[in-house]
Amino acid sequence: DARFQFMNSIRVFEKPLNLTYIHARGSGFTTLEGSLVFDPANKLSTNYVFGSGHCKAKYTFSHGGGVRTFEPCYDLMNNTWDFAASHKVFGGDVIKASYHTPKKLVGLEWSRDSKEMGSFK
Repeated sequence: DARFQFMNSIRVFEKPLNLTYIHARGSGFTTLEGSLVFDPANKLSTNYVFGSGHCKAKYTFSHGGGVRTFEPCYDLMNNTWDFAASHKVFGGDVIKASYHTPKKLVGLEWSRDSKEMGSFK
């Protein structure tokens, strides 16, 4: 399988807009991703898969210097919401709770990124 990826950044009203174009030859999918960083605490991301109609928009808000993060995500094709919230604890540990609306699925995740102890999820 081959994958072609093109990335570029432009400034929109002095804010960075990062664009990524991905075409995977094996799967045949072409994806366009974009993220607009308003400031270090606020980011808007989008993802569109050509030919499928899948399009998602996600807003990321970090609070407390990046200690807490809230991420509502809207799926335009299915007209559904997903929500996630994470909290950094004990230095490199992160606890993340999520809710996937269409499947009514609640998730709880614990991850660690430590140079001394290694990483896990």
